[in-house]
Amino acid sequence: MALISFESFGRVFSREWIQSFEKRIHSAGIILSSEAFAGYLIVLLTTATFFLSLVLFLLPGYQNYFFLLISNIIPSLTSQIIALKIIIFIIIFAISFAFVLFIFYTLVSAVLILLTETRKNAVEVMLPDFLTLIGANVRAGMTLDQAIWYAAKPEFGILSVEVKNVIKGTFSGESLGSALDKLNERFDSKILGRTLALIKQASITGGEIAKILEITAADARETAILKKDIAASMVIYEIFILFSAAFGAPFLFAVVNKLLGILEKSFSFGTQITIETMSFIKPSAAPLITSSDFFYFSLGTIFITVLISSLIIGIIQAGSKNQGLKYFPFIIIVAYLVYFLVLAILESFFVGMLI
Repeated sequence: MALISFESFGRVFSREWIQSFEKRIHSAGIILSSEAFAGYLIVLLTTATFFLSLVLFLLPGYQNYFFLLISNIIPSLTSQIIALKIIIFIIIFAISFAFVLFIFYTLVSAVLILLTETRKNAVEVMLPDFLTLIGANVRAGMTLDQAIWYAAKPEFGILSVEVKNVIKGTFSGESLGSALDKLNERFDSKILGRTLALIKQASITGGEIAKILEITAADARETAILKKDIAASMVIYEIFILFSAAFGAPFLFAVVNKLLGILEKSFSFGTQITIETMSFIKPSAAPLITSSDFFYFSLGTIFITVLISSLIIGIIQAGSKNQGLKYFPFIIIVAYLVYFLVLAILESFFVGMLI
């Protein structure tokens, strides 16, 4: 009953979006229907938005800010306290919904991507041995569906589980091509997709399936070895990118931020006259960018830098930018720790120099 209710929430989306979303959750190994999973997300999103809006609404600072803002725009509402509070709550709810929606979309997308990539890597590692075993079973006289079924040994992990779930349908009358299509939908792997398409084509045309499977397994092994060799040869680039994102950029941003703070204090305390007497520099006005402005700019820039660096590391290491997402939380934590630590050290070093 609860599942039906969640599915009704999920049906608010278009059929095209549900179909594309269904492929994503199936690739991530989620068994729920796309409508039910989308319904869960809608309920969680609404609940989180409501509680966040309520907390922000009860904060005096937020109420006073929006009260002054709306009063300046519509002065006639100043006397209507109840209507003004309702409008304030609606505005806060809209802002909270946009914020929570962004956070939810980012987190759900990241989790689905990581689950999909984990499953893809697991199946691509086991695929060469799995194909070799299928080929051996076919040479032993088994039909193709039986060969696939008996090749699904427990040591193949998730690949074995998914193969048995889809192949058992062929024993009750389902076509092998349909079962292989379902297996392809459970993994977002180009190597697996091409292999299954080749098996389907060979079974239809009557080709030497055993030989094709053995050649395909050898090609898959060579591809995996080539990827490892490329990743090993690019380690120095990974170290350089990692150092730049986690240490270099935060350090430089912290130094520039402190330099702007020193210049601000110099101009605010009247040291401009002393500085203008120097022949090598004659500033005419204080910096247009304050240290506070640069602080928020640097926080956002560090975040973007770390994100792009993580994606690049994923491409270098595994050939997929999605693989870099698993490094992002650790790199961003180190980067912000370096940034605030350098700021604290510089603050303690320059304290008392400007009065």
